[in-house]
Amino acid sequence: MTTVHTSARTRPDGPMASSPPLAGAVNRTERWFSVVDTIAFIGLLNLLILAFTLAGGIVAGWAPALAAATSCSRTRLRGDTQRLIRTFAGAWRRQLVRANVLAAPPAAGLALLATSLVAFGGRPGAGWLTAGLTAAGGVCLAHLVLVLTMDAHYDVRPARTIRLAWTFMVRFPGAPLLLAAITALVVTATAFVPGLLPVVSIGAWTYLCTALCLSFYAANDRNLRPPPTTPTGPTSTE
Repeated sequence: MTTVHTSARTRPDGPMASSPPLAGAVNRTERWFSVVDTIAFIGLLNLLILAFTLAGGIVAGWAPALAAATSCSRTRLRGDTQRLIRTFAGAWRRQLVRANVLAAPPAAGLALLATSLVAFGGRPGAGWLTAGLTAAGGVCLAHLVLVLTMDAHYDVRPARTIRLAWTFMVRFPGAPLLLAAITALVVTATAFVPGLLPVVSIGAWTYLCTALCLSFYAANDRNLRPPPTTPTGPTSTE
């Protein structure tokens, strides 16, 4: 797997150490501002995903829209600045073909599994089949997320990215389980409040999955680095 440098830039702290109460108030204000800013980012990201999915005729637009959202989420998580609308639009245009190629295998699997689930899920005694099809669909969805985040994070050819995503899932089975947990959480919240879907649901799911995958890749890259060697001094001979 290709390794990249993923350290985010740290923001310098202001000179507020001399007044602890004031510093605490400022820190709380900054935290609230950060939360509000993140919610606004996710809301705009959600709107951009829907708009550019429609711009691509849904079938050809959803994959580059998710790829662009993943790239923009990665940029924000790394602490870099961006003009979200312009950056998203540029990434969507660049990924129009590449993202559809990357998403084709897991999307085809999801389509086949969904068709089978609709055809056989309601039959008597099909409980195990329904559970198996649902689990397989979760695997395909996790592979889709890993493919898009790997493509945003690493400079790898599409065919190798698809293969590396499967390898990563086999070597780290906890990754698809955590991605499935995030997906189930977002789906459950949206089921209780359907109005979240056009506002934050898709953007929040993309942002959280990207953050989780970046932590996976950072941990994997640390494991790939060779251990530091202890330098030995010259031995003196008498």
